[in-house]
Amino acid sequence: MTTPSAMPPLPDAAPWRTMADLVDAAAGRGSQPWLTATSADGRTRTVTYGELPDLVGRAAELLRAHGVRPGMLVGLEFDNRFGFEALVLHHAVHWCGGVVVPVNARFSERELRAVAVDADLGVLCTAGDLRGVASMAIDGLDTRLLDLSDGLVRMVRDLVPGRRAPVSEHDVADLLYTSGTSGTPKGVEITHASCVAGGLELVHAYGVRPGDVYQSAVPYFSSTGAHTNPFAALCGGAHLVLQPSFDQHDTIEVMRRFGTTIYFGVPSMYLLLLRDVDLSDLPDTLRTLVTGGSVMTADGVARIHAAFPGRGLINSYGQTEAGPGGTVVGPDDIADKPESVGGRGNGPWTTFRVARPDGVETDVEETGEIQLRSPAVMRGYRGRPEETATTLVDGWLRTGDLGRRDADGYLFYVDRMADSVIRGGFNVSTVEVESVLASHPEVHEAAVVGIEHAVLGEDLKAFVVADPGLDTEAVGRFLVDKLADYKIPRTIVVVAGLPRNAMGKVVKARLNDPDPGSGRGRIRTHTGEDQR
Repeated sequence: MTTPSAMPPLPDAAPWRTMADLVDAAAGRGSQPWLTATSADGRTRTVTYGELPDLVGRAAELLRAHGVRPGMLVGLEFDNRFGFEALVLHHAVHWCGGVVVPVNARFSERELRAVAVDADLGVLCTAGDLRGVASMAIDGLDTRLLDLSDGLVRMVRDLVPGRRAPVSEHDVADLLYTSGTSGTPKGVEITHASCVAGGLELVHAYGVRPGDVYQSAVPYFSSTGAHTNPFAALCGGAHLVLQPSFDQHDTIEVMRRFGTTIYFGVPSMYLLLLRDVDLSDLPDTLRTLVTGGSVMTADGVARIHAAFPGRGLINSYGQTEAGPGGTVVGPDDIADKPESVGGRGNGPWTTFRVARPDGVETDVEETGEIQLRSPAVMRGYRGRPEETATTLVDGWLRTGDLGRRDADGYLFYVDRMADSVIRGGFNVSTVEVESVLASHPEVHEAAVVGIEHAVLGEDLKAFVVADPGLDTEAVGRFLVDKLADYKIPRTIVVVAGLPRNAMGKVVKARLNDPDPGSGRGRIRTHTGEDQR
């Protein structure tokens, strides 16, 4: 049995050891903007790197006044409408020596209470219309509610910055909950060293430069919103511009207003931009487009290249347990490998392999489990030692994802191991079937799941978002010369939308709901309509 300590340590060459070290070092960047985000007081606020340590120190005193102590787990229930509070308090909790727990702002009372109990939250911070669910969720628990509705700046205006609490790089900094797309969400423990390593690796992965303007609308409460985007920007000396919500019609205007150089969006965000927005007048500053969080098809990559000429496209792969770190395909090779999710690790400290169940690496084009090795990887699952021991093995993170390597060493995602369907003894990748379904001219999106079958063991069922009047029998005929017969779904259901989480990933466990397109995790447009 391998213990979490077997994971690679933060290299001695790293310039910082803890998250508080990063905040201290920020002062040296002076008047350069660190963050622009919407505050609970309704204002859009910008904070410079030079102002960051003082603001974090005062916010830490506010937290201490409400009982936050070293080692306490502190929930931050915010979406990007309160992005200013979320990201400043994230660092303030670390300043107090506490552990940050980003809480999904779309959670129901039941879901939020489950996290509060599992994490044993000492304090839950929230604001605005999120207060109602938060207060009900912690009713009867030994958890204090800290309401930031008046706005953090006003609440800390008269406070004196306090000293940072001593912490070790090996101490847990953040507890990130998995998306739960394939099961019950689990608390992922990320140490200070792993946070720092993840940020430094992402600087390499995305080519972040000092003075860059890094824009995104991915919500704070996701691992990308809490770690990937802010850590990449902070470690790289970039200005993070956080949109209060995703609005495809406003995204390009925000790019023009701030001179965006790097934009991060999940595939569904890019698809809405391509569908609804005139992209003929892009800002000259825009250099790099980054995508991740779910599968991008080769057709999607080609359409982005055509719509954003001269801009580099980066496709990234990772998961919460990886920090969330992983692999990237950069602008120089994505055109030749459009469906690849990794030509290299995020940075010099991350490696990947595809392995068989016994840990032996697969041959070229042989499907196996994608495994990652990096100092950004989690310490383990909170309160789940058995699952930790089976996930962290011999210094490798077992991702639970199936993949393959081509002859050039590029990584290709095949499916979640839990989603792969064995139909009559044949292994079927649901991702492959979904990609072919989505190539039908009247099908916009597709999701495929396995269902029980008395003879075959499992059968395939497809859910598609399509033009009105789609002939599903015609779709079946469309697939005949594109897929082996055992890969063709017997049942195709037309739905209004696919259920998604905050990162745009389809929640397949909910596809058999009476209305699979309803519920949370959707992308809201400028009209208020849910694009799913």
